[in-house]
Amino acid sequence: MNKLKNISQYIPFVLIVLGIIAIVICAFQVATQVGWLAIGIGLFGLAYILVPKGANP
Repeated sequence: MNKLKNISQYIPFVLIVLGIIAIVICAFQVATQVGWLAIGIGLFGLAYILVPKGANP
């Protein structure tokens, strides 16, 4: 039961990553340049999510 609680805390992160992947795949089907733009925006968004909120540079 304890392992299930550990796994369940990662579900939102996994869903965000899968959402970014889906958007990038759709963007590449529209145009290559739009796909690269979507990858860049997705990576910036993912980095913003992963940075600790109280971190000082």
